[in-house]
Amino acid sequence: MTVQTALRAKVKDARARQAGWVLLLDFLRLLASAEGRARLWMKLAHRDAVHQTSPDTFEDRYPELFDLAAQLRPDAARILSFGCSTGAELVSLRARFPDAKIVGAEINPRSRSIARRKVASDRQIRVVRPREVEGSFDLIFALAVLQREPHKIDAMGVHDLSPYYPFKQFDAAVSELAGRLEHGGLLCVDYSHYRVEDSDAAAVLQPVSKSPANRGALFGPDGRRLESPNGKTIFRKC
Repeated sequence: MTVQTALRAKVKDARARQAGWVLLLDFLRLLASAEGRARLWMKLAHRDAVHQTSPDTFEDRYPELFDLAAQLRPDAARILSFGCSTGAELVSLRARFPDAKIVGAEINPRSRSIARRKVASDRQIRVVRPREVEGSFDLIFALAVLQREPHKIDAMGVHDLSPYYPFKQFDAAVSELAGRLEHGGLLCVDYSHYRVEDSDAAAVLQPVSKSPANRGALFGPDGRRLESPNGKTIFRKC
């Protein structure tokens, strides 16, 4: 076993035990960069509203999902990217929906500022705080958003997600997003920690049979890890 492998195993074990030195190390890492400080501020200032804290993203990250949504709703006039991060998703959506009005909602102020600069030349795209979202939409995307630091959760070997990201927080977000969908509109959720099928909003959301499976590590409403998750990613409001 190499020194690097041994160190990784030690850190993984410490994360599982929530050892103080690992928590301190994570805190110091956040302080070391502008991105980290923005994430730390977001956790402190918007604790009850934050889902995913990582701003990691890149263009055309979910081509299969984007293409299928474009096939199902090529006429979408208003699109919401919930958790648009630094704007890569907005660019990907514009390539598939050239005439749509697109709103990007982002809680991280640094990511929001970067996204605004990225799409500044497109007058049909707005980047706002989540609480500033208005109106209804034909398409809503929440991709790698309705979860909590998945790599860390996996490294810690978490089997009960409740203390880190309770189901009620996910459920409330899905209900709010479903409430903003037009009749027949599509909600696209991938890499989440819970299934849309288990949410209260499932009563008005019909899974699209040919949509891909949710690729997140999924947990049940009780917070326990699901052995056979079988969650869908695209839902039509009925």
